Amino acid sequence: VLEQDWPKHFLLHQIITVFKAYKEAGSTWKQQLYVHGDFETGVYLNLIFVEELDIRMNVYTPSTDLTPMKKALIETKLIPWQEKALLFEIIDLRFLSVFQDVFKSKHIVWEAHHNTMFMYPPKKELHIQPLPEDVYVQNLDESFAAEMNNYWPHRHPGSELLHMQHLRCNFGLGVFRRSDKKLLSSALSNYTGGVFVLHTDVECRGKGYAGIVLQHMVQECRRRGRIPFATVMIGNKPSERLFTKIGFEPFATVNYLFPKDSIYPK
Repeated sequence: VLEQDWPKHFLLHQIITVFKAYKEAGSTWKQQLYVHGDFETGVYLNLIFVEELDIRMNVYTPSTDLTPMKKALIETKLIPWQEKALLFEIIDLRFLSVFQDVFKSKHIVWEAHHNTMFMYPPKKELHIQPLPEDVYVQNLDESFAAEMNNYWPHRHPGSELLHMQHLRCNFGLGVFRRSDKKLLSSALSNYTGGVFVLHTDVECRGKGYAGIVLQHMVQECRRRGRIPFATVMIGNKPSERLFTKIGFEPFATVNYLFPKDSIYPK
């Protein structure tokens, strides 16, 4: 059913398929997928339980009628609405009014971070630029989780453990300086299959290292059968320019929704 709704379906479909790789790699995180209604027009609720750290949800419906989604969210007993570590992630803009009504009915005050989702189209040619002689690209293991978390502006309690799990069960790439093996730029992929936690050392910005990382991240995502994408907060012009320069294209406006008193940075 999700494949018939291409390309709107791709995120939930990719989350389901990538999370299988996490389980095969030994992840103790749990996933629960529920369908309210029938498969053709129903509401899909996907929950990822990140041990004791947080609960992440993605919601989707192929239907243009959003009334069933509102009804499902209000009536379901699956969602721990009072949980401070509950995150609705990458929620399509067309669903935002539904969530606003649901939050109001639950008497919960929520925050919303508005983002643009950039996708690297499946059939678009990828150009890998030659590496400067003084750097090399290498896979990142979980020992880099602390360093990546330290520079991540969205870090929160437990986020280093999240990065560690992504590096262990998925992958990350970095540009290193040959002379001292210093990590200059890096990114990782999480269970959505997208590109996240992109960072470049302040002293090395403007040298094209972030672009190199992104090109190789796209290449590896594709090798694993995934659609490369990323989310950029609206108004972050430098990141928008970087992704479009590499070849990513705007795909949708999406939101990250979480309780106002949550663990996540405002």
